[in-house]
Amino acid sequence: MIELKNLHKYFNRGRENEIHVINDITLALPSKGMVAMFGKSGCGKTTLLNVIGGLDSFAAGSLTIEGQSIREDTDTLRNRYIGYVFQNYNLDKSASCYENVASALRLCGMTDEQEIRTRVVAALANVGMEKYEKRPPDTLSGGQQQRIAIARAIVKNPRIVLADEPTGNLDEANTVMIMDLLRAIARDHLVVLVTHEENLVDHYCDTVIELSDGAVVNVRHNDAAEGLSVRDKNDIYLGELPRTDFKTDGVAVEYYGELPENPLSLKIVNHGGKLYCRFEGVEVHALDESAEVKLREGVFEEKGSVNRVSEAIDMSKLPPVSGSKYGRLFHFKSSVYSGFRANFKNGKRSRRALVACLCLFAAAIVVMSAVFGTSFRTLIEADRAYNHNVFYVHTPDGATSERLHAALADPSSGLDGISYVQQQYPYGGDSSIWLGGGMFESFYADIYETGMITHAVYLPHSLATGLQVVAGRADALADNELVITTAVADALLAASTLGYVSEYRDLLGMVLLSYSYASEQGNARVVGVVSSSETAVYLSEMTLANIFSRLGSHYYARAAAYGYSVSEGQAVLAIGARNAAKQYPSVGGSLQVNGMTLQVAAVLEQYDTYEKWLAAKGYSLPDEETYYRTLLSQSHPTLDPQSAEYLALLSKMSAAHKYEYMDYYYAYIDAYLQDYSFFHPEEILLYLYTEKGYTDAKFDYIKNGEEYYAAQRYRALYGKYPTEAELEPVKQQYIDAYVSAYKQQVRLYEDEFYGKGYLYFDEYLILLSDADFIAADKRVGETSDFSTDVNKFDNSRHLYTVLHASDPEKATAYLAANFADLQSPSSYQRAIVTPQDIYDSIMEENLFSVIAGIVTMAVVLVVMSVCMYFIMRSSLMNRIKEIGIWRAVGVSRKNLLYKFLVEAGVLTTLTVFVGYLLTSGFIFAGFSLSGVMDQIFYYPVWLALAVLGVLYLLCLGCGTLPV
Repeated sequence: MIELKNLHKYFNRGRENEIHVINDITLALPSKGMVAMFGKSGCGKTTLLNVIGGLDSFAAGSLTIEGQSIREDTDTLRNRYIGYVFQNYNLDKSASCYENVASALRLCGMTDEQEIRTRVVAALANVGMEKYEKRPPDTLSGGQQQRIAIARAIVKNPRIVLADEPTGNLDEANTVMIMDLLRAIARDHLVVLVTHEENLVDHYCDTVIELSDGAVVNVRHNDAAEGLSVRDKNDIYLGELPRTDFKTDGVAVEYYGELPENPLSLKIVNHGGKLYCRFEGVEVHALDESAEVKLREGVFEEKGSVNRVSEAIDMSKLPPVSGSKYGRLFHFKSSVYSGFRANFKNGKRSRRALVACLCLFAAAIVVMSAVFGTSFRTLIEADRAYNHNVFYVHTPDGATSERLHAALADPSSGLDGISYVQQQYPYGGDSSIWLGGGMFESFYADIYETGMITHAVYLPHSLATGLQVVAGRADALADNELVITTAVADALLAASTLGYVSEYRDLLGMVLLSYSYASEQGNARVVGVVSSSETAVYLSEMTLANIFSRLGSHYYARAAAYGYSVSEGQAVLAIGARNAAKQYPSVGGSLQVNGMTLQVAAVLEQYDTYEKWLAAKGYSLPDEETYYRTLLSQSHPTLDPQSAEYLALLSKMSAAHKYEYMDYYYAYIDAYLQDYSFFHPEEILLYLYTEKGYTDAKFDYIKNGEEYYAAQRYRALYGKYPTEAELEPVKQQYIDAYVSAYKQQVRLYEDEFYGKGYLYFDEYLILLSDADFIAADKRVGETSDFSTDVNKFDNSRHLYTVLHASDPEKATAYLAANFADLQSPSSYQRAIVTPQDIYDSIMEENLFSVIAGIVTMAVVLVVMSVCMYFIMRSSLMNRIKEIGIWRAVGVSRKNLLYKFLVEAGVLTTLTVFVGYLLTSGFIFAGFSLSGVMDQIFYYPVWLALAVLGVLYLLCLGCGTLPV
């Protein structure tokens, strides 16, 4: 039946305190009978029994049961061939006696409840416990619990019963009862008993294996084993008591024991065929079938025969079990219930604390995931962060620019438009320009400083032809109108912090603010949304030229913006005062703008003082003293100019006619300011004077203008100019009125003035026709320089032409083949930037922050997971005994892990999942209520589901790993 060959087992192997607990044991145990493993404590007998029963492993040798190695399928062999009886009973106190016995059958794969009941009742009857099937084990005495354990061991009729100190916790009477039961079982089965009680070995065991220090020192046979007979304290032997008989009609009473001092008062009533008894004056104990006290005939006799209780063992109703799926006791339904009962039905404070910790754990993980999610939002959304159809080509000279324009006519290029040429610097000029690949794409949209920001490429309106309009319109655009794609609109809506901006139509009228965009119409507004996956903003050609005129007002500008009309192919050259001494072409000459040769139609010159302007215009006005001497000579022609009288009159005249002279001298101030305003349109007083008719603004450009204004006011009131003495008392009053008046004008018109977006220049400006202005913005080439600083910054090194491709793959191959000779402008910039390069740049630039976020999240997650592990491990410590019981009675490791996995799932669902739902719901509600939440958290649905999965994995792992 059982064979052990050269079996070895060690404790603390390889250490100084190594113990050779099983030392080269070779045994062959019979198929039936009672075999005792006997020896002193620590000799290794329990360890050897555990190894035989598959509860413990061994280091070397072999152990077979019915020819099968115990190592091949331990759980199957244990449940198929072995029943267990333990010193501490190992009963599940949360289940009834019936369920404890039935568990042995279920571990063999038996599922027929009727058959299970028949066998359980029979097993309980064999040990005299059939009346206690519904009782929980902890309500029974020690002997009764051990009898339940024996019923559990025999209910499957195993070939082998292993009993480890089965009477160690019992009194003498119960010891004999249990040993009698085991002895009876051993008639047809092998019972292997571990005990240190020599009298039990001598009276009950057929074979005795003596152990010492892990080795077998003796094997002897005991043919005289007949059992013990010990008086049970609950047995009353009637033959040992005096007897008194009472008999009347219909009643016969047998009284045993001493007669009471007071007569016994007994009333017997026969009513309706039922007998009723009432005793008065004494305490009576009724002996029914459930009473532990038993009445025995005769007297107790000491003898060496087996107690008759053992003869009651009847295994006929317990045929051997032929099962399947051995070791599987727990199923989903039972595990769910046990999980709920273990964690929620128990109202202990520690359990409530565990529930609260798990809810907070889930909330913390959700919040951290949403916060750290923002660090890799860009990588996740990288595919939508750039235009997949736009290329950037370094254009250092006019020849390259011409080649790019020629490529548009080549069908094999895949290109369908040049949008503009822009000047770029190492890290771009916009704080958020990195989203466009580090240096190229930027679209800033802001509704009254609400922070709606997205990224796109500006493209000519012609490229929007044929796209479906989903909101507004997309027909002919004015210079202050634009159309956006649905890709851009979706990004804007996602970034919106305004509750009333939630649909495409809500974006109509939105203002595009650009640091480089200037036109007389003001900032452009959204008039339509078209369906496209491109991140693009479509504008008129003129608006594009205004936004991306890379050289700005220092070099060329649109003539119409300054009130001039110029034919295509011609230019107006405006020369600032700083360049007055510079050589420049005259009318009819030629100049170049971005490689285009233009004819000079007119030359405008700036004079920064009124006197220079007068001289340039041919006005020769006498100075103030000459003016007065001329007047004096006309009124007093005979006076000697050197006489005292003449000089006195001259002084008097200069005081009396000072302001008439100013009228005379500044007669041309209006014409001067009209010219001057062209060169300095950024001055608001010039704007008020030339365009709004506020004539008093001229006094700001006149020497002693405030005093002259005061004199003008005096003459208007009194009909003549005052002398300086006459003006002095009221001069400051008039000046204050003047300052207050023009300040009011400034406040009245400043919004209109600043909305014009005037361009400032003080060197030179080439005014172009609309067509040439647009063409210049798309080209690179030589531009005539009329600057006094010949070392002005090199504007050709970092210029890029923005190209749009109808077929990006074809365009990538074409540019690589035909422009391979292009040199990059710097070590950190590319000569040709493809959409793939932009994507790679986005990934590279954000990789560090993403890695940092992931590492931080991982560290926090690991720390919290370790804490969670120890929290759940400490919770499991209370169930270690339960786990040991189930393993001992035959539950497989896999089934036990399944039970705790399901229980962990129940606990997770009722705690972690609740915390997850509440926190996630709060975040999602925040997204819908305020756009600020979108800046703090990144928590899309896919991330929420991933977090839920991680939470379940962590909690299930922490819940089962300690097992």
